[in-house]
Amino acid sequence: MATACTDTESSKEETLSASQVCDSTLTPSSAKGLEHLAATERFTELAGTDQQGDANTFSLELAAKTLYGKVKERNICMVYKADDDSGIPLLKIEFAPTENHPDPEEEVRKADRGRIVFPLGSYAEINGDSGTNLYFACSTEGPEGASPYVWARMYSSGGQLAPGSAPEERLAVLNDVARGLAEQLGCADEAALPDRVPAPENG
Repeated sequence: MATACTDTESSKEETLSASQVCDSTLTPSSAKGLEHLAATERFTELAGTDQQGDANTFSLELAAKTLYGKVKERNICMVYKADDDSGIPLLKIEFAPTENHPDPEEEVRKADRGRIVFPLGSYAEINGDSGTNLYFACSTEGPEGASPYVWARMYSSGGQLAPGSAPEERLAVLNDVARGLAEQLGCADEAALPDRVPAPENG
């Protein structure tokens, strides 16, 4: 029998499969990639509620609703390894509206070995062991005006990633969650995010 969660229970509780994290947005191939990144098939997300009383657990609906909120008000997908007690997330995915994005051609020219640029969305890159960024076209309206793009960013805790995991697997995870949000925001056609990550422009 299911029981309600209480404040005294762990803030990370329900065990999830890779295909269930981040509001079940991952395709089978990206879910497999997440398992490679983590070297596990069992995950948890941040539970409980935030200061506004909204659930900490990620949902596309809440992420869309809080897109223009302050940083602490936004709905973020925080994924942990189920068997890890360090309190350090494996992945942290968040979204924000933005008026512009880096220029892909310019970024390819000046990219160093630690940065890989991909022909994905308006701009996409993997930066070292921890940073993954994806900008996609998505016209949204906020309290202070419209924004033509959404910036999706993922932070990976280096010590949490499995040795030898492919950087492309990180971008595949971020792309899938971004595609889900684009659909939620009604800009899937505008964003034109594919279901698979293409080969990089460099690297």
